[in-house]
Amino acid sequence: MASTEAATEEAAPAAAAEEAPLVAAAATSRAPPKGPQKRRPPRTHLHAELVKKRKDPLPSPKVEVEAALRALQVGDQAAVEALMARSGEEPVAEEWQQRYKTGARGYWDQFYKEKNINFFKDRNYLREEFPELMPSEVVADPKRWVDALETSSQGPPCSRPELLKAMEGRTVLLELGCAVGNGLIPMLRANPELFGLGCDLSAEAVQLLRSKEEYSCGRCLAFPCDITKSRDQPTPEHSALEDQVPEGSVDFATLLFVLSAIDPSEYPSTIARIRERMRPGGVVMVRDYGRGDLAQLRFGAGHWMGGDSYVRGDGTLAVFLTDTGLASVFEASGFETLSCEYRRTEVTNRGTGVVMPRVWVQGRFRRQL
Repeated sequence: MASTEAATEEAAPAAAAEEAPLVAAAATSRAPPKGPQKRRPPRTHLHAELVKKRKDPLPSPKVEVEAALRALQVGDQAAVEALMARSGEEPVAEEWQQRYKTGARGYWDQFYKEKNINFFKDRNYLREEFPELMPSEVVADPKRWVDALETSSQGPPCSRPELLKAMEGRTVLLELGCAVGNGLIPMLRANPELFGLGCDLSAEAVQLLRSKEEYSCGRCLAFPCDITKSRDQPTPEHSALEDQVPEGSVDFATLLFVLSAIDPSEYPSTIARIRERMRPGGVVMVRDYGRGDLAQLRFGAGHWMGGDSYVRGDGTLAVFLTDTGLASVFEASGFETLSCEYRRTEVTNRGTGVVMPRVWVQGRFRRQL
């Protein structure tokens, strides 16, 4: 996740920063569209191919998809490796690779412009995956009913003093890559003691989150932010992580399918920046695409960007992670690995009934004392 045109700004004095208004809390009255906007072929190196597919009513051959499914279902690792090697036969041109890396914000904004807010499902499964974020009654019964968040007349905090007051006495959760709040809001519902901070590269996604009635509960703050950058943010609307989140204030942070959208060369500096926001002993929880996942095997020629990195047809990145690689990059940034492993699961397509094996990588990393 990188910016297109980074503007250099001098760091403000600490005292001034304490009183400066939080950019994210500035009222967000622009109402999002009620439905998805008209889809346009994204400007990618696959533009002509996508236009052709939309004009051609015949479905594309499913041979590659079926081969990937068979390889995963029977555990044929040789076939899996062969399918991944196939995508490297026609790599993306270097010029286009740079466009995708530096223009990620635009591609993600377009993605969220085209989706209705109801397109995204709540991630209620996080109650089971990350029980340390939940109260004891939810840990005992993760599927128990929880009420919607009540709106507050105060709304989200608008200044650093207001933010610190709202966070006082609560467990602070930072969701990096919060999208439209389908992870953040359900976790706040399930645990009344949480205060949530959320950021996303896409200002469109943040706007959709802010438009939700539950956002005005007084227990969360969302803002657009490129977490791979310091104060050189892509637009004036974006805020640097260090300007919004007090240093050493976060108990838990989540990276849910976020690192897979970032150029791996940005991992060390990004994770080091996150570390500065964590309290000593604070834990970062990661869940993302694992190497050998079905999605990786389905990429054909023309999508490969080197290593385990690919570009989707809409211009967004897709990086597939290994457990050892994920652990090593966190450990190099001053974290202790509590757990890091592959999670293999099966997802059933409700329309076709096809069972799809998936591979995630999931880890917990604690900031060293």
